Amino acid sequence: MDYLVLAMLLVSLLSGTLLISVDQVTCLPLNNKLNDTTEAMVNLGAIDHASNDKLPTTNRGRSINLDYQQYLYISHICYQKALPWFSKYFPYLALVNSLLLMATSNFWFRYPKTSSKIEHFLSVLRKCFESPWTTKALSEMACQNFLCLPQTNNNGSRHKQLISPSSSPILDRKDREQGRALFEKICRFRAHTEGANLIYRVYMGQTIIKVAKVLTVLGYTSKCVGSISFKHVCWLDIEDFTGYSTFLCTHSSAFVLQKLMGTYLFLVFLYGIVGAYPVLWLIRQPLQRYSFKQVQVESRCHDIPDVYNDFAFLLHLADQCDQLYSWRLALFLSAMRENCLLDVSLDHELGTKKLQQQA
Repeated sequence: MDYLVLAMLLVSLLSGTLLISVDQVTCLPLNNKLNDTTEAMVNLGAIDHASNDKLPTTNRGRSINLDYQQYLYISHICYQKALPWFSKYFPYLALVNSLLLMATSNFWFRYPKTSSKIEHFLSVLRKCFESPWTTKALSEMACQNFLCLPQTNNNGSRHKQLISPSSSPILDRKDREQGRALFEKICRFRAHTEGANLIYRVYMGQTIIKVAKVLTVLGYTSKCVGSISFKHVCWLDIEDFTGYSTFLCTHSSAFVLQKLMGTYLFLVFLYGIVGAYPVLWLIRQPLQRYSFKQVQVESRCHDIPDVYNDFAFLLHLADQCDQLYSWRLALFLSAMRENCLLDVSLDHELGTKKLQQQA
């Protein structure tokens, strides 16, 4: 979505550059006899048709007797009065809309109270992937599924199965200390994020604002797209000054603005289609609760608790990328896995002491 917003920003900048550099209106006067007929015209299509069929026949070969300064004066006045407002201010509106969409899309990454939690969550996930204890636990899960070991009802027998030395290699002291520290860090992070739902509310708010902004842009832009035209009729009360009160004007940038406006509308429409998925995702399932039922079945760790609020929402976001992220994190929420790590550390320390005593 950021690439679409960047494309919208480039289109708005190109339109603004065109408007500042080469945008101008050129006007030619019409005779007074024709003023009575053109004042009754309301539809712009009728004006274009009348200007094509009738206007050239009356002014053909006739001297207008206006100097260059009068032409400039009439063109500047008609640019402000006859040209529709959307033709003059479309690039600025497109630029403001693009900047607002860019700000709302990344607001939760810039707001300190949400960005700090997201960065902390990503660092925890990275450490879960780097931890040898996670690899050991996942290898045990794979071995159990491959061997189809029956599930036991006795906690003690299951505990012995988890610390079986044949299931995975023994960790060294540094890896065990890192595993214990990661257990404590994830426990504190869970307690911190489950106490609030700020990330969920900020994400929902920015998603609603983006959808409302896209609908607003499509609404008023689709209505104003017909106002951009090459020909315009301008009525001015300067007949005593120039001898004419009706002028036929041409907008030099109308054709290019129409193409740029069509491109901008297409990009906004694509942005709306892509932005509809987060809305459906927010409505389709409850995102303030996360259950590890599948992990419990696969890992045979039935003590992994459900998590709530922001912690649950972050896990749902991680599942949008890869469900393995939540699986690795779930291993550090199990008290049985933590006790297993402590027992492995204790057995290793006791074995080391016995070897030292025998030596």
